[in-house]
Formats: sequence, structure tokens, C-alpha cells
Amino acid sequence: MLRLERWTDPLTESNCYLLGEGGYGAVIDPNDPKGPLERLEELGWEVEWILLTHEHCDHMAGLEALRRRWPGAQVVCSAACNEGIQSRRQNMSLMMEVYLSFRGKPGVSYAPFVCRPAEVAYDLRWETVWRGHRLTAQALPGHTPGSACIGLDGERVFTGDYLIPGEEVILRLPGGDEGDYRRSARPFLAGLPLGMAICPGHGAPYTLTEKERSEHGL
Repeated sequence: MLRLERWTDPLTESNCYLLGEGGYGAVIDPNDPKGPLERLEELGWEVEWILLTHEHCDHMAGLEALRRRWPGAQVVCSAACNEGIQSRRQNMSLMMEVYLSFRGKPGVSYAPFVCRPAEVAYDLRWETVWRGHRLTAQALPGHTPGSACIGLDGERVFTGDYLIPGEEVILRLPGGDEGDYRRSARPFLAGLPLGMAICPGHGAPYTLTEKERSEHGL
């Protein structure tokens, strides 16, 4: 039976999701080098897949730590995200101290970094069956060029920095584009069925209702 856990980084308040089945694991948005790794060690899962919703550092700062621990794990992200994780500007690590100060956390030290290229970089869509579960990824630029939503068994969507509870989509950060959002991401999000389980990149997971659709302008 699938087990799903959420690990939230105290500093950036971003979510990492850990999926486990039969002693094997898949990780969505490894947001910290220490927390998710320690929890995975406690669980005893062998990580096989690491999926990214987008290239921002607060969603993949722990990527290389997981790669070192599980060198056979396959990293999956959109082609634009793949470029972004290799750039300190595009992954926002170069300006993260300023951003955290703006978010009410001044004086934090955050070292810029880059990651190695992903093993799998898709242009529009990717899909696989992992341990009996269907994982999908759909490229949805807007928040960033490399943004995507990740689906699980047609019942749950990991939305990254889309559909965050109580927040509008941020389009003003480096690479953000309102035109891309309206052309691709917004129609996809508006088409998600009511009752879908939403696992956002920040905030608690929830079930999609008409109220949430309205609050996000969908």
C-alpha cells in the first residue's frame, strides 16, 4: 500500500513529498539536504525516482544529497527546469537571502548553488508506472519556465507553486511570465476535477472545491 509523507522545511516553508511502496521510494521536490534524507533513512526506503515541480532552490536544495545517497535514482523534470537547476540565477539561490528577508526572515545565510543535469528531461509530458502507481508530469510554464504539475494515479496532483492555499500565483520572479501562465498552466489547473487531492509546494494539502477554484481565479 502506498505511503505518502510531507516534510516541510522550517526556513522556506516549502514541502517535500515522500512516496513509499514496498520499501522503495519516490521523492517530489527535495527541499532540504538534511530533513528528507534523514526521514528516508528512518523509513528504510530505496529511492528510485526524484521528481521536480520547478527549478527554484527551495524545492530542490536537497537534490544532490539524495543523489549521493542513492546514485541509481533517476531525476525527472521539464527541459526548462533542467536548465534552471544548473543556473544560480534561474534557481533563485543567488537572491534567496533577499527573498527570505522580503518574506519576513532577515539575516539568513543562504549559499548559492547549482545541481547536475537531470537524467530525464521532458519537453511537454512524461509518464511512467512505478511500483504499480502511475506517475505523470505536465510542463506548465508561468510561475517559472520549468514549472510542472505531477500526477499520482489520477487522484492526486503535486502542484508546486500553483494552487498554494491563500496565495495568488507569483509571476514576477525571474522567468515568470503571465502570458505563459494564461496559455498553459491556468487552463490545466482550471480543468482539474472537483474532489482532486491537491498537494501544494507550500501549505497543507487539501481537496479541490469550487471555493478553491474561485479563490485562485479558475
